Amino acid sequence: MSAPAKRFALLMVAFSIIAVVFVACAAPTSPLPTGGNNGNGGVTGFHTPAPNNGQPTPAFPPFTIGAWPSNYSPGNNDTMTIYVLCRIQDQSMLKPAQPAAGLGVSIILSGPAGGSYSGKTDNDGLAAITFTLNDPNSGQPVTVTASTTWNGQAYSAQTFFTPNPGAKPTATPKSGPGGTPPPFPTVTPPGLP
Repeated sequence: MSAPAKRFALLMVAFSIIAVVFVACAAPTSPLPTGGNNGNGGVTGFHTPAPNNGQPTPAFPPFTIGAWPSNYSPGNNDTMTIYVLCRIQDQSMLKPAQPAAGLGVSIILSGPAGGSYSGKTDNDGLAAITFTLNDPNSGQPVTVTASTTWNGQAYSAQTFFTPNPGAKPTATPKSGPGGTPPPFPTVTPPGLP
């Protein structure tokens, strides 16, 4: 094929692509529905998957509480602080949350280490509850439940920490009857001595 023929072929391909683009841009779009019973005045957009199921959108909670430890991996005998943050939420969602100052909060440790401690939120809505951990069980998580009452309703949050997580967990032996498992039963297939 000669050079002028190659140029002509490329020019025809380029014009074909340009023609397709012009046609695609000039094509009419599908019209929006102008009524109907879709509940939004005919505007296409995001729809609730089941708008008629009778389930209202849940309201934002008026009060929130959160908790976290000062150290997620303390030693077995360490001093710990559990921080508890309490906020009063603006129901209109137009303003930021306000601190819940002066609230009494309590924490309960459960798991291998137990205990119950209490504190009070400061002007920022933060309570710092410090205690000495004495946990002989390495590597086992301790669950912390923080709770408070605001406007007559109880609120709680959970967090956890794991003392000495690098150590192997300490087994708790069973005591009393049945403390050791029975021997594995042997089964002799029929026809064998």
